[in-house]
Amino acid sequence: MKFIKSLTIIVLIIVFSTMKGQFNDALLDKIDFNDTTLIAGDFMWKTIAEYLTEAQESDANPKNQSYNLILAADNVMSRSVTSYQMYVAVYQYLLSGFSELGNNMVVDYLVRMPYLEYLDINEEQRNTIMGVSEAHNRVKIGDKAPEIHAVTIKKLEFTLSSVKARNTVILFWSYSCPHCRDLIRELGEFASSNADVAIVTVNVSGDLRQVKRLLKKSGLKNQYNICDGKGWDSPIVDAFAVDMTPSLFLLDENKIIVAKPFDIEEVINRIGL
Repeated sequence: MKFIKSLTIIVLIIVFSTMKGQFNDALLDKIDFNDTTLIAGDFMWKTIAEYLTEAQESDANPKNQSYNLILAADNVMSRSVTSYQMYVAVYQYLLSGFSELGNNMVVDYLVRMPYLEYLDINEEQRNTIMGVSEAHNRVKIGDKAPEIHAVTIKKLEFTLSSVKARNTVILFWSYSCPHCRDLIRELGEFASSNADVAIVTVNVSGDLRQVKRLLKKSGLKNQYNICDGKGWDSPIVDAFAVDMTPSLFLLDENKIIVAKPFDIEEVINRIGL
C-alpha cells in the first residue's frame, strides 16, 4: 500500500530538509530508537518533549509555530521507524500530546502516518496503526461530541444532547483497570463539590453488580452511568473512537470537545475551578 503525502506536506518536508540544522538534533541523538526498553521509562519522553519545546520560536505567530512543530514532529517520526513497537509508542505519544494541546495542524499532519511506508510490519500491525490514526482523525478537540443514545444502569433513557450543564465529563472505563477504579472514586469526590458539571460514565468491561456497587460507593450513583453490556463493541465506544481505558473527554455547554484530559486534576485546570 502506497501512502501519498499532500502537496502541503511535501512542501513542508522539502523546507524541513533545509531547516533541520536549526533544530537541536543533538537532543534526539541522545535517544537510541532501537532500544524499545526506553518506551517504559521517562528519559525518551522527556527528551522528545524538550526537543519539541526548543523547536518553537517564542516570537513566531501561531501558524508558524505549528509549522515548526510539524517539522520537529517529522524529525522524531523519521527516527522511530526502527521497529513497530517504537513507532506505535512515539506515534501515540505525539498524537495524544498535540491533540490535547489542540494543535490541529500538527494532528492533521500526524494522522497521515508519516514514514509508515518505511516500517517493516505485517498487515495486522499496519491496521493497528491505521486504527490509531483514524480514531484521532474522527474525534478531535474542537469537534462536537458524537451523540449518545443509551439506557442508564437505572434503566432511564439518556441522550447526551439533553444534558444541560456548563461542562460535561465523559469517562470510558473498565472495572478490571485499577486506574479506572481510582478515577471513578476521584470523579465521585469531584462531583460532590461541582454540581454544575455533568458526569457521564461508560463502562466497557465489568460485571454489572460490581459496577453498580463501585458507582454507589464512590458517590456517582446519581450521575449518568451507562453499562450496555456490549463492551468494546458498544456503538458509544466506536462513536468516540475509544481504544483504551480510562479515556476522558471534557465538553463545553455546546457539547464541543475542549480537551481529552489525562486525569481529574487536568479537568479542574481546564474548567478553571
